[in-house]
Amino acid sequence: MEDEDKIMQQIVSFAKTFYEKLDFAHNIEHGKRVVRNAKLIMQQEDGNKFLIEAGSWLHQFHDNLEEVQKFINTLDINEKLKNDLFEIVKCRPSKINEESSIEAKIVYDADAIEVLSTYGMIREILCNIKCRDKNWEDTIKDTISVQERFRKKLMTNTAKNMLQKDFAVIDEFWKLYEEWL
Repeated sequence: MEDEDKIMQQIVSFAKTFYEKLDFAHNIEHGKRVVRNAKLIMQQEDGNKFLIEAGSWLHQFHDNLEEVQKFINTLDINEKLKNDLFEIVKCRPSKINEESSIEAKIVYDADAIEVLSTYGMIREILCNIKCRDKNWEDTIKDTISVQERFRKKLMTNTAKNMLQKDFAVIDEFWKLYEEWL
């Protein structure tokens, strides 16, 4: 659909401008990975393709909800889609639940992979040190805490299956890490 493609281009452009202002861990490459993860999950879980892709691009606005709400309101889509898209962006571990839409669950899980995979664990550690200026002890404690919070709230079986090997490696890693302390 031509109109849908045009709207998606607006969304991607808006998101890219936002990502340019963010740190290395939340830049455009992060956005692209979340979109890719969401598309992979969607292959098994279904859902509205437009909402999943748009929500993936906009997911990082979770701390800038007023800004993204204003943008969403400018889109030439119906009010239900606007509301559904905004609900997807708001989904964080404290807000996602079984009643959330499949699209919100998919986008949440796609972003969670960025914390829960082996790559994501390294990304989180570096972000804590470099961007959040945390000391080593707090970096490790907070990385483990974030991983636990996101892992408990994974919503789709597809994401859980995608992360099985990563969970085994990470669990063993933290166990061995503790032994060396």
